[in-house]
Amino acid sequence: MREEATAALQQLVGSPDASFRDGQYEAVEALVQDAARVLVVQRTGWGKSAVYFVATALRRAAGFGPTVIVSPLLALMRDQIAAAQRAGIRAVTMNSSNATDWDDVRQALANDEVDVLLVSPERLNNPRFRDEQLPGISARAGLLVVDEAHCISDWGHDFRPDYRRISTLLSDLPPNTPVLATTATANERVAHDVAEQLGVGEPGGDNTWPTCSCVSQAGFVTPTHARTTHWLDGGAPV
Repeated sequence: MREEATAALQQLVGSPDASFRDGQYEAVEALVQDAARVLVVQRTGWGKSAVYFVATALRRAAGFGPTVIVSPLLALMRDQIAAAQRAGIRAVTMNSSNATDWDDVRQALANDEVDVLLVSPERLNNPRFRDEQLPGISARAGLLVVDEAHCISDWGHDFRPDYRRISTLLSDLPPNTPVLATTATANERVAHDVAEQLGVGEPGGDNTWPTCSCVSQAGFVTPTHARTTHWLDGGAPV
């Protein structure tokens, strides 16, 4: 799998010499090969988006549905769409500024013409979106990405209540759909809270995952088959 992942990375960054940074490939492997729930706590500029775009390319090539990215800022969505297009990944968005396009986006999703769908957390709390769009999106998702995941935690400095609606997405995902949460801002308490909000460690049910990999600032990943969160640098992410 590493050869295919490296080729996807090189296309993403537009360089035939590109290679993974420490921890990036291991995160991709946990998502694609193990269908794990992965928490990545890394500094800005480390390349968290490379993890989910490469994972998206590999999952789509294997026949899985589109990636759903929950992203908090329209400007960030635009950057992510531009990056996806450079990698040949078809990305669209549903947000408050393009509500008239939602039917077209829904049809494109139904036609399997979308690789990445970006939505804001506020959309998850919108009654029309929640009732008309979210069930179909959840049923087909091949990967769920929660960007700026520290916003889930009410212990965090940037808590956003609409992020709590992500639990609806989680409960409606097909079995064994991997989940990636990314943030550059999480102390020990916030990181534990984010992991709890992702449902890691809950016994029973169809939507529990056997692994959780946490990429700390040290950049190492060691998937574990326990239903618990493991901090892989010997302590909690900072």
